[in-house]
Amino acid sequence: MTKTKSLLEVLQSTTAYFTKHKIENPRLNAEHLLAHALGRTRMDLYLEFERPLNDAELVPLRDLVKRRGQGEPLQHLLGTVEFCGHTFAIDKRAMVPRPETEELVELLIADSGLLIGDGKIVDVGTGSGVIALSLAKAFPESQILAVDISEDALALARENAERLGLSERVRFQESDLLENLSERFELIVANLP
Repeated sequence: MTKTKSLLEVLQSTTAYFTKHKIENPRLNAEHLLAHALGRTRMDLYLEFERPLNDAELVPLRDLVKRRGQGEPLQHLLGTVEFCGHTFAIDKRAMVPRPETEELVELLIADSGLLIGDGKIVDVGTGSGVIALSLAKAFPESQILAVDISEDALALARENAERLGLSERVRFQESDLLENLSERFELIVANLP
């Protein structure tokens, strides 16, 4: 008979595993994955530290922990990323947006005087669409085109547009940078890898 572990014990062992595998912010990563696997919030974890976890709860967690220990991004494992106050789907089809990408968008939004003409914006290398879709939310009158060389990334960006109710406002096009584009834009945005 195997000894059941409490939620706290699992959290501690997962944190130790991530520390051993040099995962940045090991405790935070452990909390996020445990909460995700259990369908709880991180706050719930603290309220249920003594609760024993059964095998059915541990099986999905083991896979997530192993994958994170091998370097798979936390956001890909969780399936979402927060960006400019919105939740976006994210997976292996696109890179996880960097913090400086969010800073770039916030600067563009703060300096709304950049858009004076017809407000045509192109997001080059859109990936999951976080830049284009965040700008579409901030500038509802603008015309936005999101381009990427990857059809898989564009599919993810389209899914995010649908989730945010922006599929009618943002166009998507497969293109290697600006290669396949003939129209002119007032603002070209890119934060490529």
